[in-house]
Amino acid sequence: MLGAISMLVLVMSGAALTSSRDHSRWPGLLTVHVAVAITSALLTLGVAIAFSRFGWIVLCALLLEIGLGYPLKATGPVAGTLHAVLGTLLVAALSAVALVTSRSWQRDPELVQDYGWPSLKSLSTTASFLVAVQVAFGAGIRHSELGVMPHLLGALVVALLIMIVGAFAMNQFPKHPTLRPAAIALMVITGIQVFLGMAAFMFRMMNVTATTTWLGISVAHVVTGSVTFAASVVFAVEIRRNVRPREVAA
Repeated sequence: MLGAISMLVLVMSGAALTSSRDHSRWPGLLTVHVAVAITSALLTLGVAIAFSRFGWIVLCALLLEIGLGYPLKATGPVAGTLHAVLGTLLVAALSAVALVTSRSWQRDPELVQDYGWPSLKSLSTTASFLVAVQVAFGAGIRHSELGVMPHLLGALVVALLIMIVGAFAMNQFPKHPTLRPAAIALMVITGIQVFLGMAAFMFRMMNVTATTTWLGISVAHVVTGSVTFAASVVFAVEIRRNVRPREVAA
């Protein structure tokens, strides 16, 4: 959990650096970002030692993430976009590690039967993938690689899909102690993310991106995007653990 939180703080400080038009107003941001990166690396090393193979993969990904972001001023738009996307992926990966090493995971799952179509497994997997694509679109905008329209259109599709899969899960298993809370959390976080995205878009249209308010909204939007992806991954993992596939008639 500490590793996931530190990665989220790393994403936050990186988003502040990217969104800040005048770095002289925030001279300590780069120092904070580097310090958090070192802390995240040390925590992830501990995860790798404790969690074996997957932990080492996460650590290697974090080292690649640090390599893409250093030195920050020399990072090109493509490397900067990959740096931002990889940070979000690492938040989700460490959140998944926190889930499967939690006390609740040690208890037997409460298995239920999936009777809908499309299956919850396919819907949750698709939702996670599309959230990752949305994160990439957002990173591309911040690093001047993409226009805003793909991100806006993608937001509508992703939000609709998450509401659908969340509603399906709650309708099929209204009393499930794991799936219902996970679905509600994912839908609430997505709603907050959409609201922050629209606020950030309005600030862009009004050309007031040099203000402190813009910086706060932009950073919150990036951070909530990472939390949305992590929540979608956790939800997809819980679906795989607790939901049996729909039986196909012979």
